[in-house]
Amino acid sequence: MITSILFFALGIALLWGGTEMVLRRIPKLAAWLRVSPLVVTVLLVAVMTSLPEFCVSFFAALRGQAAAAVGNIVGSNFVTLTFVAGLCALWRPIVVGPAIRDRESSWMILSAALMLVLAMDGKISRLDGLILLAAYVPFFHGMLDEARRERKHAAPAGGARPWLDIAFFLAGVGLIILGSSWIVEHGTVMARRLGMSDLLVGVTFYAFGTSLPELAIALGAVIHRQADVTLGEIYASNIFTGLVAAGALCLALPLSVEPIIVQRDLPLTIVAGVLLQMFVTTGRRFVRSEAVVMIALYALFLAAQFMGFSISLP
Repeated sequence: MITSILFFALGIALLWGGTEMVLRRIPKLAAWLRVSPLVVTVLLVAVMTSLPEFCVSFFAALRGQAAAAVGNIVGSNFVTLTFVAGLCALWRPIVVGPAIRDRESSWMILSAALMLVLAMDGKISRLDGLILLAAYVPFFHGMLDEARRERKHAAPAGGARPWLDIAFFLAGVGLIILGSSWIVEHGTVMARRLGMSDLLVGVTFYAFGTSLPELAIALGAVIHRQADVTLGEIYASNIFTGLVAAGALCLALPLSVEPIIVQRDLPLTIVAGVLLQMFVTTGRRFVRSEAVVMIALYALFLAAQFMGFSISLP
């Protein structure tokens, strides 16, 4: 048990360290690509911080833990929407720009709603995976168009091509994959010793551990007063995880979905998304009192997991 706890903690450390290696290189690569921080956040940072969710769920699915794989994706999205967003706003109220309010927040809710609809038959098939991936295409295309417009007005970056940064970037991805495999392997041992189900460990331990990169990036952006990066990273990470990570996973390995995920966890994720959308669109700011509501919703979610009660919606 002690060995499993140690390797589980080391796995989370590798996830964090690998993601840090990746993200430290992104500003330099962004300068080379000549795009804005928000575009970089949506197209690069969110993708990289979603790698842990995909890797952990993929390894869990390979081990036959379908409930943990799906639970990790849903739980991680819920953690970022409630706990991560709430903690950032508690640190400092966040002023929300029009691009976040009008585009990212709507796509984030759409991704959770689409996953709920596809999971209602108790499984997410390869066809469902294709639908999820196809739904990401318009969002991605819109961001690419914005990046092209920005490149037209940006001066070319000086210096040689950043091959060293690319090498560290790829090394960071390798650490993310290794850390993910350790989390799944040793988290499974811990869960069985504690008598926890695959679903419970997926939506709690796995989900929180794989959300640490999002927490690091979002909180760091708040400290440096980069509001668009904060919520942009949270929203874009949820969109990518819910559409691309889940879609690619189910395209490779069709997964069964526990009824409680459809009855409770996905509806709660949609509620959290709508609530956050209301907060950021009404007052144009995400303030501390609203952050407390989001963190309270996360506490309710945890209570539902450990106490086993359902909060299904009509």
